[in-house]
Amino acid sequence: LEFRRVLFRSEPQTVFIIPGSDVKGMKAGLGDSYKFIEHGSFGVYTEDADAADKTTALLKGTGKPIAPLIDSESQTVFDKGDVSVFIHVTRLATVYKDRLTEARERATQALENAPAEVPGTPGINPKAIADVVGQLLTLLMQGLEDTKSCTIAATISKEGLSFEDLVRVVPDSATDKLLRKSPPNSLSTLGSLPAGNLGYLGLHGDMTDLAQFGLKLSATFLGDDDKNAKEFQAVLGEMQKLKIGAVASSFGLGSADEGALRTATVTEVDDPGKLRELSQKLFKAMGTIETGGMKQTYNVKPDAEKVGQNSVDVVNVTMELGDAAGPEGAMVERFLKVLYGPEGGTTRLTYLKDKALQTNGGGKGALEALLSALDKKSESIGAADAYDAARKRLGDKSNLLVLFDLPGFVRKAIELLVDSGAIPIPINLEGLRSLDIKSSFLGLSIATEPQGLRVKTSIPVEQTQGVAKIVMTIMAQLQAGQ
Repeated sequence: LEFRRVLFRSEPQTVFIIPGSDVKGMKAGLGDSYKFIEHGSFGVYTEDADAADKTTALLKGTGKPIAPLIDSESQTVFDKGDVSVFIHVTRLATVYKDRLTEARERATQALENAPAEVPGTPGINPKAIADVVGQLLTLLMQGLEDTKSCTIAATISKEGLSFEDLVRVVPDSATDKLLRKSPPNSLSTLGSLPAGNLGYLGLHGDMTDLAQFGLKLSATFLGDDDKNAKEFQAVLGEMQKLKIGAVASSFGLGSADEGALRTATVTEVDDPGKLRELSQKLFKAMGTIETGGMKQTYNVKPDAEKVGQNSVDVVNVTMELGDAAGPEGAMVERFLKVLYGPEGGTTRLTYLKDKALQTNGGGKGALEALLSALDKKSESIGAADAYDAARKRLGDKSNLLVLFDLPGFVRKAIELLVDSGAIPIPINLEGLRSLDIKSSFLGLSIATEPQGLRVKTSIPVEQTQGVAKIVMTIMAQLQAGQ
């Protein structure tokens, strides 16, 4: 068992506090390069004389221990772990203040000197990109300034590996106020999505700042003087007035023939009718966008289809590579065909009483499956044992929740690559499909709390076992020449 205490002066100094049955033997084994202190059944040692003096004073009851700087919430997290780390961020930022200031000044200067345009990249606005990056940099530096500590605890068990991280911030600081604007949510809509997908994502928070960021980001690919660009930003501005609740999305993979991309999204909104009107305007305003030599044309068809009693808007995106694509053009076109299938880039949208639904890929059937699951006419992911187990490990409420089936993704991705001819190697797909892999999810949860942000990560043992089975099966097939 090893404990470390890291003290800071101008550079990190490491002190080891190790329990042992033979402390004198420990001292002899280390040699003369370490300053060694015997403290009961613990051996305390370091290579730094100043750190040794400070630690000796603490062991004698004098000096300033770090214990008062660790609040009860952080201590609870620290005590949970088989391996735990407490980082005194305030002290860290003070020690490296000059370096952080210098790095920020250099980054700011580089952003201010961003060129007005980059030759050969039509549709890209470097100044707008620099503005967005600058805002992110400011937010990051403010967060660092407001952060008091970060505690990380790792736990290993027969069920798998888990991490819990707790970031504590200064009360009533700008970051604390930002976090308080977004209380965590149960994300119950996530459990209503269709079962059988590879990944699920739930999101809830104050969308005002995100919408502002979207406005800025739109300027990176739309010119300021373009009529469509002004309409686009005006529509985004109107969208900010809508009250958005939780957002739930799923991700899956289809086939090489019918298109690989499969996504479904449900957005809780106070006025679906208004959102529909604005979404139609948004796609029309996007018109044709050219970035990096690729031209994308958006064509929205209101009321193009019906699913039950629900009217469906269909958005088609036509992509043209043009002459700038070069010799890689054929490969890119092949990739896009596998990604989107015969329909091309197609989005279907329909609107319920308090929700907006969107699917990409999978044709009309994907939207039918989404509506069926929401109406409880078909199996939803919330009824799956793997989903229930993941939610229990990650907590009842979150601002961001991500569930991902890694072995399922690896197996499906290999199938796609082989079927599309992208990997000309002899892999027996039936052998992969017949593998007995227990359903489970990697999980990530991020939740705000008073003066803090809590992150939980879960890696169940079934995930690593599943990947190992796939790798061993493929290796065995290749060795056997199958």
